[in-house]
Amino acid sequence: MLIIVQNQNNKRVLVKTIAVLSLFTMFWLYYQHMSSKFQEENMKLTTELTTKKEIEKKLNSKTVKLENLLYKEAVLITKLINQKNIQSIQIVKDKLLIVCDFGTNMEPVMIRYGVNAMLKSTDTDIKIALDIRTIVENKYES
Repeated sequence: MLIIVQNQNNKRVLVKTIAVLSLFTMFWLYYQHMSSKFQEENMKLTTELTTKKEIEKKLNSKTVKLENLLYKEAVLITKLINQKNIQSIQIVKDKLLIVCDFGTNMEPVMIRYGVNAMLKSTDTDIKIALDIRTIVENKYES
């Protein structure tokens, strides 16, 4: 039986270490590239999210102001007409709809809103429709 023992060649060891080191540097460079890429995407997403939240806060504050404005306007109308004469107040599409008893005095509403108040009188009730856009425009001007 013959056993042959080979001495390791320095060139082979050098080639193997260079290959392992190059593989390690390649993975390290890829990791650095991908982490920077993910970090950029994360920064973009966070800036988008913060801008969306700011826009949403502005819209929410505007909607709350508009709701309060319409509520105050409805309260004012109930005071003008007398609360006992009003059957219902609703917002339908872009109109504030008030349904009153038939014998209600509409003079205060006509004086306040003029042509903007659309009246419809039936045998049982009177319907008043006010355009929300004109109410908001008039209140924001003053």
